[in-house]
Amino acid sequence: MMARWHEAIFPVCEEMNVAYVAFSPLANGILSGKYTPDTKFEGSQDYRSGMPQYTKEGYAKAKGLLELLSRLAEEKHATMGQISLAWMLCKKPYIVPIPGSRKVERLKENFGAGSIVLSAAEVADIDAKLDTMNFDVFGGHTAK
Repeated sequence: MMARWHEAIFPVCEEMNVAYVAFSPLANGILSGKYTPDTKFEGSQDYRSGMPQYTKEGYAKAKGLLELLSRLAEEKHATMGQISLAWMLCKKPYIVPIPGSRKVERLKENFGAGSIVLSAAEVADIDAKLDTMNFDVFGGHTAK
């Protein structure tokens, strides 16, 4: 949701009948709503504290999206992370999100996103709102 520049290749995915694998679909956890810039990430392997979405400025830019996810999660009796994953799963049939999970509970939660249905109108509404937002997020290159 925070890094949509790759959507430019969707017509090619459709034409070639190939999948699009969405890496880090929860933007390294921020879309779960469980972390803030004040979160202390532990261990040398956890590099999230240096990511732009976890700075005060980056988090402020994501506030509107986090509020949208929170509202939708409440409406759908889901978690924010599940809504983010469901948005991808309902957006295009060839999108395959690959969320990372270190805990079994997160794996189960992520799996539950597959049972959440967002209508085409709901996906379009989310997309329209995302079109008005600008994020600081780790990774990727813009498609030109």
